Amino acid sequence: MNEQQMIDQVRSLLDPAEPPPYLRGRVDRMFAGPVRSARRMSWRLATVGAAATIGVLSLLIGSVVSIDGEPPAASAQAAEILHRAADAARADRTPAPRADQFILITTKGFGPVVGQNELAATLTRSWMSVDGTRDSVIWVSDPPAGGRQQTVIPGCRDGRAAEWGPDGSLLKSSRPCAPTPAYLNEVPTEADSMLSYLRRMSGGTASNDEEAFANVGDLIRGYLPAQSRAALYEAATKIPGVIASSSMTDAAGRSGIAVSLVGNIDRYDLIFEPKTYRFLSWQVVPKAEDAGRPARSEVILSVVIVDRAGQTS
Repeated sequence: MNEQQMIDQVRSLLDPAEPPPYLRGRVDRMFAGPVRSARRMSWRLATVGAAATIGVLSLLIGSVVSIDGEPPAASAQAAEILHRAADAARADRTPAPRADQFILITTKGFGPVVGQNELAATLTRSWMSVDGTRDSVIWVSDPPAGGRQQTVIPGCRDGRAAEWGPDGSLLKSSRPCAPTPAYLNEVPTEADSMLSYLRRMSGGTASNDEEAFANVGDLIRGYLPAQSRAALYEAATKIPGVIASSSMTDAAGRSGIAVSLVGNIDRYDLIFEPKTYRFLSWQVVPKAEDAGRPARSEVILSVVIVDRAGQTS
């Protein structure tokens, strides 16, 4: 998977200070936020450029429909899956998290290793502060050379946040900030408004269809209220090029049905449980030279609420 997701949840941490180089990709993947910054886009473009040498994957096939002369939106099959997923989201009665809690996101990534034929797996856990004032934590199973297995993302308290050192440690110095909550309770709850929101997330007035669908994945990694999650799925039905896959196995070996969009470099997949339409995982798979064997992928395994950073259940 391209190291490209989710910098905005900590964007207040990155201006003027940036995370150490080895941490940038982890922060990209683990934190969601309402607006994609220009700096975040530059990181995405850099990693996408690196992935461009991977090759071409056969395109998925799906029928595309046009209604009342409007530009073609998602295929009919994809729209049915997404509408059923929206209904399942609306039926969720999970209580909103408390301000002092954390959202634990667990992901598993698979990527090539020099000198090895098999893809290497990396487990990542991220504890994100619900109200943005408490220190969040990112833990990885295989820290890079010179990096840390566990890195603290400083919260914003009383208008100040600690700065990062080059190695990822927290310095005694601080800088002005504003809390960025992990619980995204101010995003739209209606499909058309959500689509406009997705198209604005890239920092401009609009984004292309690939970027809009990628932004669906950015938001789904956050923690949305049920009505907003439903609106997110319904907004995806309005994005041209979104198609259905009758069956798909994600990188964690879980079977599901998926809606996908094939972009210039990557294929983006939303995977759902085929009977309940419960969301299983979002993954980005660069187009692979060897058909059927992704060169790099990452799935989101779970999103749960916990009382403290480090707690796993």
